Amino acid sequence: MTHGITLLRHGLSVANESGVVQGQLDYPLAKVGIAQATSLAAYWRAHQERFDAILSSPLLRARQTAEIIAAELSLSVELDQGWMERHMGDGQGLAGDEFDQLRGTGPRLSPYEPMFGAGESYWDLHRRAGDSLQALVRRAPGKYLVVSHGALLNAVVRTLLGIAPYGRTSPPGFEFGNTGFARARYTADTSSWRIELLNATPHLEGTWKA
Repeated sequence: MTHGITLLRHGLSVANESGVVQGQLDYPLAKVGIAQATSLAAYWRAHQERFDAILSSPLLRARQTAEIIAAELSLSVELDQGWMERHMGDGQGLAGDEFDQLRGTGPRLSPYEPMFGAGESYWDLHRRAGDSLQALVRRAPGKYLVVSHGALLNAVVRTLLGIAPYGRTSPPGFEFGNTGFARARYTADTSSWRIELLNATPHLEGTWKA
């Protein structure tokens, strides 16, 4: 019995476009982000991609991405707060350079310290990623699409690889461009994971046309 899981980052948002740190603040897709999601939906439809369910963060940029894809593939979207972006505390809503100034040049936070006041610590994020992943593999075997956010998806990949937060150094990071997706397969009989793709963007390549 296997679970095929596709982890998709949302399309470009208006905050991404202007360099604003979003966290759990709600911003819609930019025109480019809508085009990215539309292209991916058309790509998957043309290649007869099938999912048994689509789960999405309720944040607007992820939900819009999921809804564009769901409409093309004749599916509905299930919203799940567990797939929301990391809460960045007082860093939310800041421009990138302001965020860097807030972070400063001193030692990084330990994995147990909240980010910038009320934000999630690395361990908070790790636990939420693990809980969301566990809930997903407890569903019936099948193919699932999850539409989420960069920091949370990084935590999910680290979780399935068995990499926990550690020390005052940043944990390993994985690239997720806007509408970049990863594919992983979980085999229940052996309790094993296999990552098949990471940050795939075939729908954005110049050779692809809907």
